[in-house]
Amino acid sequence: MFRRRVFYDAATGAVLRCAMAEGCLAGDYTAEREAAVLGLSGCAYMEWMEPDAAVEAAFAPVDAAGNARTVTVTVDVSGLAPQLIFSYAPPEQESGEVQEDA
Repeated sequence: MFRRRVFYDAATGAVLRCAMAEGCLAGDYTAEREAAVLGLSGCAYMEWMEPDAAVEAAFAPVDAAGNARTVTVTVDVSGLAPQLIFSYAPPEQESGEVQEDA
């Protein structure tokens, strides 16, 4: 079983929680129940019960060329249907690492 959920503020599109799970999942663990357990009241959500190749590629921590990236997602709530908006940045360096100049 597969499940990806994105909980977001319906007024602003700010993502409150984003999670993906795969395996032996409780079928009765609804998005509403998860939101209540997490203390997320009045939020909206998007849900996938099967992997969507385009969505999973957009969430991947590496791009198509294999380069690592940090993924940030928001939800565009300005239209009739909410849309995921992705932005990408190079991964942050761990403290103590020294970046070398090319």
